[in-house]
Amino acid sequence: MEQISFNDLERERSLFSLPGRTAYIDECGNFGFDFNNGGSKFYILCAVVVKNSDIDKLHAAVSVVKLNNGFGQTEMKSSAIGSNYQRRSKIVAELLPIEFRVILFVADKQAFISGSPLTSYRQSFIKFLHQRLYNVLYNAYPKLNIVEDKIGTSEFQDSFKKYVREHRPANLFNEYDFDYTDSKDSLLVQLADIVGGTINKVYIDDHAPHYLEMLKGKILCIEDFPNRTIPYFSSAISKNTQYDETVFSLAIQQAKSFITKYEYNELFEKKLQIALLKHLIFQVYNVDPYNYISSPQLLSVLEEYADSRIRPNYLYRRIIAPLRDAGVILASCAHGYKIPISVEDITTYLNQTHTIVSPMLHRIEICRNLIRQNTENALDVLNDPAFLKYKNYFD
Repeated sequence: MEQISFNDLERERSLFSLPGRTAYIDECGNFGFDFNNGGSKFYILCAVVVKNSDIDKLHAAVSVVKLNNGFGQTEMKSSAIGSNYQRRSKIVAELLPIEFRVILFVADKQAFISGSPLTSYRQSFIKFLHQRLYNVLYNAYPKLNIVEDKIGTSEFQDSFKKYVREHRPANLFNEYDFDYTDSKDSLLVQLADIVGGTINKVYIDDHAPHYLEMLKGKILCIEDFPNRTIPYFSSAISKNTQYDETVFSLAIQQAKSFITKYEYNELFEKKLQIALLKHLIFQVYNVDPYNYISSPQLLSVLEEYADSRIRPNYLYRRIIAPLRDAGVILASCAHGYKIPISVEDITTYLNQTHTIVSPMLHRIEICRNLIRQNTENALDVLNDPAFLKYKNYFD
């Protein structure tokens, strides 16, 4: 009989205290890799996540959007909107004030290695999706119900449920539950269909509005596969002197290495650090690589994971500072934080630090010199081994 430790019980107690959430999942795309004969270039899984206590409120709000946009008693589907971007943008705009969050998994099938198991064997592709989707959802929300459209890849649905049961950590409260529903009967699955289909338009149609920018306040993270090493904006590298591939590649490498190292760490602060990095990576790749993400916006993202208020001081001391101590390169200024894409971003961070550190060092030097002068150099406060670096700096 398996024994349960005090740590296990403490983790379960902490888990039990979290508010329950439900993820409504819909898929966009198909398995096929024959892109000339109907195979979708991208396969997207969209999870709309909501607190269980807010489900009725979300349902009511989405019902209003549905009725306002010509669906009446019919199912609200992205395919029915197609490339009517005026209609799609109106729907997206009406969804923005409603409270829900989105997690996306985007597989770029064009980038898969030809002849690999993922392109040759349907079950290998499906098994791969299991692992990726499970990791994204579980690491974000340890306590979750999943509702998925049953009109989809049946092999994926049946085996995903089995996969999660086999791979989730031991859980006294069985906090992962599933329900499959016809999207016609679930307005919130229809919401996931609209969001996922809208994001897909960004990937496949250069004329589509920048829906990632519009929905950035809803999206917690986008998991891309294969992992992109070059951002979308680098195509203009010859005209854009602010972009430095070396700086950006190193910053992304350090951020993703941290995520890989601590992705399964159960410490609360590690989960928040990873959540922050995933959001910054989403922003730099998909929204605006030059934009700094404000502290209030980052706090909003972290509070979604933490289910409690997080103070600005906590953001810096317990999230940002440890990330930098671990070798993650983050740029910052008065406007917020970002993944650096240029030397200028690094210089901005150094200048901000300089304006804080330089006056403090100057004050230390004044204090030290006054004491030495008044003791005829008999007392140097920087002789303490703890201050050796400062002594070397001034000497």
